[in-house]
Amino acid sequence: MSTADAPDRARIWIYLTAAVLLVVFALIGLLTFDEIHRNNEATAKAQQLHSNLLAAGLPAPEPDVIASALGDDGGSVCQDPDAAHIKAKYQAALSNGASGPGQRPVIGSKEAAEAVGQAIAVYCPQHLADYRAHLDTLHLDDTTK
Repeated sequence: MSTADAPDRARIWIYLTAAVLLVVFALIGLLTFDEIHRNNEATAKAQQLHSNLLAAGLPAPEPDVIASALGDDGGSVCQDPDAAHIKAKYQAALSNGASGPGQRPVIGSKEAAEAVGQAIAVYCPQHLADYRAHLDTLHLDDTTK
């Protein structure tokens, strides 16, 4: 039985089903394309950060590790680095590692601050000036941490 021999009602269901399937496949294609584009962008930015860190003489994780941690938008590094809670998080990282009453501030590592600055420069350069201004308020030096 061909479509020409089918009654009008059966033909309508065939056309409707074909149209719905076409729309579903088109949506799947668009979503997949968007995800691949995002992954390519994340990989490119991670490779750039990796190269920048190595050029600055800093240790750098593999680009795929950077891409999975920071994605294509910088993740937590670019969540308004000028906000008070983000500044507090960075300052807490510059401590002796203890918690509670044993926690003491220490002289921060210039390398760690420079690595974060490199990440901000790649992922969200509009925040770099604010980050550099905040670094001027901290006591940083060459440390072993």
